[in-house]
Amino acid sequence: MMSLSTALRVGLIAAVSSTALLRPAAHATTETESGFTFATDPAVAAQQRSAFDVVHRYEQLLNAGDTTGILELFAPDGIAEWNDKPTFSTLQERRDAYDALFRIAKFTTVFGYAGIDVHGDTAVVRTYHHRGATVLEGGKEVADLNREVFVLRRTDGRWRISLYIFNTNPVQGEG
Repeated sequence: MMSLSTALRVGLIAAVSSTALLRPAAHATTETESGFTFATDPAVAAQQRSAFDVVHRYEQLLNAGDTTGILELFAPDGIAEWNDKPTFSTLQERRDAYDALFRIAKFTTVFGYAGIDVHGDTAVVRTYHHRGATVLEGGKEVADLNREVFVLRRTDGRWRISLYIFNTNPVQGEG
């Protein structure tokens, strides 16, 4: 039997390797204030917007340095994987990681959205930081070169973060 962590990784690999998942939908789209192009099909757009809302809330809480708020967005068995850090798979590990992060860094992040794909009770949201994005680390401004993937799972009618991963991208702003 596969562990939840392994199952999430296998599912993410399958989702990301599906070119249909990462390509824009074949139907028409409309752009919003976020810069993301949502589907014009109202049912598809509603699902995209509900997934967008969770990630946008994460962005707001990240900028506020709010560990408790961020943890509430995660599924109880959610996982966070950051560059050069161990996997954070328990609530306490995630709490310790965000608390440590907020002790040294102050964020003013504005996510760009490269994709929001919803398939049943799973959503994959890909974000990036715009060119010129910075973070204050130890009082010094440092370039913030991240791209992120949020895998959301709908449980009890609510989207929760099942897996959050990011990597550093030296060519900022490319979705």
